[in-house]
Amino acid sequence: MNTLQILTSHLGLIALGSTIYIIQLLKAFSRRIGEVTKMPAYYRWFDAGSALIAVAFLGQAFLCSAALTGQPAMLLSPTFALCILHLPLALGAGITLVIAFIYWGWLIHEH
Repeated sequence: MNTLQILTSHLGLIALGSTIYIIQLLKAFSRRIGEVTKMPAYYRWFDAGSALIAVAFLGQAFLCSAALTGQPAMLLSPTFALCILHLPLALGAGITLVIAFIYWGWLIHEH
């Protein structure tokens, strides 16, 4: 990583924190629409998605700190970043996307 990438890498934490906030908003709206339409409580899966994205948030913070302090190369390897950041982020976003589509998919089908 070059100096500019290291200095701006902490900005990704803002994006992940904002994503968690948006997921919690979707959870609140989906819970309300689910109560009105008598849907099962699928909105609880938003918490699982938020938890996985929170793991990715912590992984991003860990990787940024490791890059700033010049930790061993093992901590900065792509495989380690895949396990600690990218997989939890992809799983959390995937769960959130599926559950949001269950609740809000009717908007796509309405014309």
